Amino acid sequence: MTDTGKEKCAHTSLRNEVDQLRLSSNHLKNLMYSMSVVMSERMEHTQEYEALLTLFDTVRNQVENVETSANAISEFVEICAPEAPASK
Repeated sequence: MTDTGKEKCAHTSLRNEVDQLRLSSNHLKNLMYSMSVVMSERMEHTQEYEALLTLFDTVRNQVENVETSANAISEFVEICAPEAPASK
């Protein structure tokens, strides 16, 4: 494999990793939605609600971190990428 072929392969691998990060982010967002539904149904139980709210905030922060990482990696890949079509 030529150096250009290796670069394109590495570029594709990085794009795949970014896609996986975005997929994970979407799964976490779905989990957050489910948690918000449960929280709205259990608001009368203060301790349960507080525990769920803490968990919800933690998951939301992780989603933001994953999205930030995915965007940073994606930008880096675009800067360093050989001439290759973007996969979306």
